[in-house]
Amino acid sequence: MEWIDNIILGLVETYSTSNIYELCDYLNIRIVKLGSSSILLSKKDAFYNRNMNGVELIFIRNDLEERLEEFILKHELGHALCHPNILDAAYTFSNTGKLERQANYFAFKLTNIQLDKIELKGMTLEQIANYINIPYETIEQLYGII
Repeated sequence: MEWIDNIILGLVETYSTSNIYELCDYLNIRIVKLGSSSILLSKKDAFYNRNMNGVELIFIRNDLEERLEEFILKHELGHALCHPNILDAAYTFSNTGKLERQANYFAFKLTNIQLDKIELKGMTLEQIANYINIPYETIEQLYGII
């Protein structure tokens, strides 16, 4: 997925940050936090919309742990930048399609997680996911890619 790596490199070089809130601000993508029962989320953790009344938006649950929220926002930014032809995308832990794997890869790489094989030796994927604080389903999905 070198093309995604190149998008991330260009993004970080252009804006001198990998902070998701700053990037969304630079790119004019509004982040809107909603209660988990909001009809806009439809029982999802987040929802990206390319054009809602002329505005690009990421709706996200307001009760997520900070690092998980940041990872999910990076995932949604991945859709915005890697999939310009989609109008919207919803995030759940069970999404497994090609576009979802690419968005997860984008989020993982933008987070710049450095995996130390010695430190992680003997850990299960679930333990690794807990250790680096990303969803287990994401690390399981990316295991064959990274």
